[in-house]
Amino acid sequence: MAKHNSKTKPAKNITAPGISVSAGIVMGKALFVGRDLGAPEESELSAAEARKEVKRFEKALRQSREQLEGLRQQVAEVIGEHDARIFDAHLLIMDDDKLTREVKENIIQQKRNAEYIFQKIFERYTQALSKVDDPYIRDRIADIRDVANRIIKNLRGEPADDIRNLDHPRIIVAHDLAPSDTVSMTKEQVLGFVTRIGSRTSHAAIMARALQLPAVVGLGDSFQQIHNGDMLILDALRGTVIIDPDEKTIKRYKQRIKDQEKWFTMLESELALPTETKDGFRVQLAANIELPEEVDEIRSSFGVGIGLFRSEYLFINQPEAPSEEEQFQVYRQLAEKIYPQSVIIRTLDIGGDKFLSSQFSNEINPFLGMRGIRLSLSNPSAFKVQLRAILRASAFGKVRIMFPMISTLEEVKEALRYLQEARQELDAQGIDYHRYMDIGIMIEVPAAALLADKLAPYVDFFSLGTNDLIQYSLAVDRANPQIAYLYQPTHPSLIQLLENVVHVAYEHGKWVSICGEMASDSTLVPLILGLGIHELSMSSVSLPLVKRLIRRIRMYDAENLVREARQCGTSREVQTLCDQFIQNFVPDMFESNDND
Repeated sequence: MAKHNSKTKPAKNITAPGISVSAGIVMGKALFVGRDLGAPEESELSAAEARKEVKRFEKALRQSREQLEGLRQQVAEVIGEHDARIFDAHLLIMDDDKLTREVKENIIQQKRNAEYIFQKIFERYTQALSKVDDPYIRDRIADIRDVANRIIKNLRGEPADDIRNLDHPRIIVAHDLAPSDTVSMTKEQVLGFVTRIGSRTSHAAIMARALQLPAVVGLGDSFQQIHNGDMLILDALRGTVIIDPDEKTIKRYKQRIKDQEKWFTMLESELALPTETKDGFRVQLAANIELPEEVDEIRSSFGVGIGLFRSEYLFINQPEAPSEEEQFQVYRQLAEKIYPQSVIIRTLDIGGDKFLSSQFSNEINPFLGMRGIRLSLSNPSAFKVQLRAILRASAFGKVRIMFPMISTLEEVKEALRYLQEARQELDAQGIDYHRYMDIGIMIEVPAAALLADKLAPYVDFFSLGTNDLIQYSLAVDRANPQIAYLYQPTHPSLIQLLENVVHVAYEHGKWVSICGEMASDSTLVPLILGLGIHELSMSSVSLPLVKRLIRRIRMYDAENLVREARQCGTSREVQTLCDQFIQNFVPDMFESNDND
């Protein structure tokens, strides 16, 4: 490889930490898109010129609308109608009469050029939104900027960013990526992308997973170290970006990429083998998905069911909630495509770190506020719309329903009452549905884990949402880096909670699964199996590795691990036992996989 830097530019080898939203490792040169257009020049106009300027602004609006409608159609054809609805939010901004009227009036009153007036006004809008303490609302600022930049470019007569004709694949770099930036991305032209801001619910993250491109978002101030044309190593397995790597680092990562390819090939060769331990105990694996488009790969590559479909992703990036028919079509498609495997559809889990476009949270602590089942029960009509859609889809495959954020028996009873009302409404309309579909609840609040014996008679299964269960049990915000060390999946108290839930489930003849990140942590899988949890649901990228691990251990040894863990008083002691288990019983587990 030829050196990417000039002789006068030393290798920086800076590692910038971020948030991995789509896994993989790639290496290539940076290409900035959607850069700040800079402050437009201010021009003073005569009254006649100001009136002409209004016409020029109106023309730019028409051009922008035509471009957005074209992009929407392109996404609908290439990716799907649901993802195309993202552009409806952009078009709504274009149709904001208050905004456009204010721009026109200011052009006339101040006798200034359209670019200058428009940017002043939209900056005021974005500054107001940036002060809202809500990650979802802050993510939506990207939508406003995307529309504003498009209008300004059309006013200036500048072409939009186009990455379809690159001479060689690049790593796309941007402050943030709006759908109009990602719509033309393909693996032939784009290696992956990096953004300064963003979260797992941002457009960039969702599109990355849909397009299967490695991506790291949320670099923060480290983003300023990247320049156009810099050589980058995007390590989306670890959530880091290495800027201007030295030759030693490049060589090491070249080997990592080769090892990764060999490793994935080896894992793929084992996918068709049964998921069972060395002593013949069968384990059920399933996939967690966010986008309907993911089901095709789950079915073709892994042959497993869907242990968690996060239905909120049908809601959070849309200008309005999807109708019953729109939801039904998505759920039906999932059920039909994954058949004969099953799909568990979790009802709307908005709140905490995810919000509807119409839901501005001003709660001091949204994770402890109006979220999950609480929000659904407070909006019965919307809740029943979703329940009817899920019930209707159950006639076309193996559909199960799951209620999130349960903390009281009353919530379960009330949710079941609305479910029964939805059934009666469908009966009255003569609409078919599966009358005996499994009904489950998420165990992600300590109260539910301790109350499991009272909840079990009302449901068919428990699903352990360990991400929140750990957070709530240990009173630790898992997104807060200052106390990240307290987020301990191996905390002895958590093990006791999990054991209680499993014991109650077996006692009542119910089944129990785990769908939190613990399920995909290879060092913790033996502990999970030993606890009696034999159905694990995780991100599809983790399925091959977990299957390989399960096939190399004995259930007998996993149960002994739990017996030893019960004697521990600290998280570190339990984690050490889990690490030693891997070293002792599966020393070849990570063979051909670079773990440096």
